[in-house]
Amino acid sequence: MSTDSEQHGMKSELVLGDIPALIRFSADVTETLRLDDGIYCFDREWADGVNRGRSLRYTLMVALGFERAARAGYYLPRSASELVDLVMASAAELTPGDRGLALWVLSRLGDGRAADLARELGGVPDDVLQPLEGMEIAWLVIGAAAALEAGVAEPALLDRYVAVLRSRKAGKGPLFGHLGAGRRAMLPNFATQIYSVLALADTARVTNDATALDDARRLADLLVELRRDDAGWPWLFHAERSCVVEPYQVYSVHQDAMAPMAFFSLAEATGDDRYARAGAEGLPWCYGQNELGFPFYDVSGHFAHRAIRRAGWADRTALWTNTAAALAGTTRRVDLGKPMLNSTCRPYHLGWILEAWAGREHHVDLIGASS
Repeated sequence: MSTDSEQHGMKSELVLGDIPALIRFSADVTETLRLDDGIYCFDREWADGVNRGRSLRYTLMVALGFERAARAGYYLPRSASELVDLVMASAAELTPGDRGLALWVLSRLGDGRAADLARELGGVPDDVLQPLEGMEIAWLVIGAAAALEAGVAEPALLDRYVAVLRSRKAGKGPLFGHLGAGRRAMLPNFATQIYSVLALADTARVTNDATALDDARRLADLLVELRRDDAGWPWLFHAERSCVVEPYQVYSVHQDAMAPMAFFSLAEATGDDRYARAGAEGLPWCYGQNELGFPFYDVSGHFAHRAIRRAGWADRTALWTNTAAALAGTTRRVDLGKPMLNSTCRPYHLGWILEAWAGREHHVDLIGASS
């Protein structure tokens, strides 16, 4: 199928507020990131334009975005079912967290393989779950909630994975740990937090779990409180101290996709538009309202840039220094180097834009709305 943006009404530049154009752009760019076997690559550098690696995980994420966009009536270059079939042909390569993503999309598609996968996930040993990152536990919760909602899994599956997620919760605040044990557990990233918001919100919506809803609200409220002045979502936290350890990198996918996904779901679960507004408010960052004044979408180049990072040696030095300070119990932080662009593009970013916004385009109107 054609990847010509003009064929589908795409303008040469994206305009903030035109969500259908952003969705069309995202679907179009995914075609440039496919490998010969139909699976999506891991990433592409702006400088060389070469697709690197191969990612079943990212292919599942694109499939989820395509499924939602198709329901919302958008043109797509291929079907979600086609992508899922490609992934499931290599199912032995999937991690437990990836299988949560697979259960999520299979359940939404009404695919008969969802019930078998739900039964398989019910038997994953606890010692396999402990070393998983928080985002993978959240994906298992989201997949189990989708399976329960579709009628292909018993409540016990969701109960089990919600319990695992809750076991990661900090004792003194609403943040969730990165791992099940160890010092690194107390230094979670934004991905763990925002997928946890989504997991808890979906659980509450499907089961009316008041505790899950309260945990989701408290976590979301803290994330908004810790957000940067330009509505950028910081990267690394200290779970027990409920504070930011290191703000960089600030990722575009958090701004335009992952935060909207989670906050829109929480708004649906609570009926509170404050959360939908919080999800939408990060979008202008990607259109140039960031510290570099840089628009992240390149329509003619079929590219969505990845992040703002610290330049050069400061990128790792600041991360290591601030992490060490946090583990030592001090609140002192260093702010080194200048910000610069991370010019890579990953397929899941585009899939998550579709998952966040397709059928929920009206939330863009909340940007700038009064509280």
